[in-house]
Amino acid sequence: MMQRLQCNVFMLSYRGYGESEGYPSQSGITNDAQAALDHLLQRKDIDTSRIVIFGRSLGGAVGAVLAKNNPDKVSALILENTFTSILDMAGIMLPFLRWFIGGSSAKGPKLLNCVVRSPWSTLDVVAEVKQPILFLSGLQDELVPPSHMRILYDKAVEHNRNCRFADFPSGMHMDTWISGGDCYWRTIELFLDQYAPQVQSSDASCTSEIADDDKAA
Repeated sequence: MMQRLQCNVFMLSYRGYGESEGYPSQSGITNDAQAALDHLLQRKDIDTSRIVIFGRSLGGAVGAVLAKNNPDKVSALILENTFTSILDMAGIMLPFLRWFIGGSSAKGPKLLNCVVRSPWSTLDVVAEVKQPILFLSGLQDELVPPSHMRILYDKAVEHNRNCRFADFPSGMHMDTWISGGDCYWRTIELFLDQYAPQVQSSDASCTSEIADDDKAA
């Protein structure tokens, strides 16, 4: 991303992930993401008016919450291969539980939802995001059904006219950025040019992106 888009990248490793200490939880990870954004906003060597959040998989759920909570501090949001909710994913990973667990759009009594401590209901969150959103979907995603990305987009566009959707036929969960080739990078570049344009001045800084990725280290 730094090479292809010529932007600064801040990568966040949540508590309990990589070499970070502590234990992961929805509230804790949300606090970690907020701390990262607050840190960037205090820096003098970047253009803080052009901060874009990029989240893949779990990172997309985190990024959506961060964008929703900071409408005046984040310029745009990019989601890649993100799920509608952990509750929905539980029903996919364990099909026999599908009738008893699920997100806001699921049918059934949802009797087991109360045992999930970190539901990450991205579908509900994207409806409240005011910033422009780019959805990047790998159609060969072997972990998160590609339909989740389309559902997220459909929900977001009901409330937000500045939403864009792009799919990549050979993209899998973690390699869409590779398999998508030049088209992938061009899609992001056009989105950034529209919603986080670089100021043409001698001291202009590059776009800063918080990369929320469940594999970030």
